[in-house]
Amino acid sequence: MARRLRPPPGVVLDGERTLAVAPLHSTLEDNRVVIASDRGLYLPNVGGFAPADAYTRMAWTQIDRVLWEEPILTIQARGDEAARTWRIDLADPMRLPEVVRERVMASIVVTEHIPLHDKGGVRIVGRRDHPGAAIDWSFSFDAGLDPHDGELRRAAEAALVELRNVLGV
Repeated sequence: MARRLRPPPGVVLDGERTLAVAPLHSTLEDNRVVIASDRGLYLPNVGGFAPADAYTRMAWTQIDRVLWEEPILTIQARGDEAARTWRIDLADPMRLPEVVRERVMASIVVTEHIPLHDKGGVRIVGRRDHPGAAIDWSFSFDAGLDPHDGELRRAAEAALVELRNVLGV
């Protein structure tokens, strides 16, 4: 029977409910874990400048991709400045991979690919952190298109306005 792990004291913010906890493979002796709550994912800081007991919190809307290839859970997420990838070696995944995938998918309100011209288009994704929250919109341009091109950005913004009108959001 698998033991039930609990998050270290003080990790999960007030009002968040813990959904899954799984230990890191290389840190069984120091009890560092990955925590999935109803509002986000908590990753322990491994190395770097933060204290060993510090955690990085990501809202579900920040996570773009999740890949589970036992024992590695790969998370691709976007932060304030740039995208980042975490490869997390889990000793016992318990329910964590399925909970992470379910929460990421549940945050997606709409995803739509809009052609911008003959060389490609943009994927517009609307995500909501939790029921009742505002929708966070993002653009992902097709390969070969420059996301910094002003004309493409304006076309994508216009497509977003049209999509929001069609959806009524």
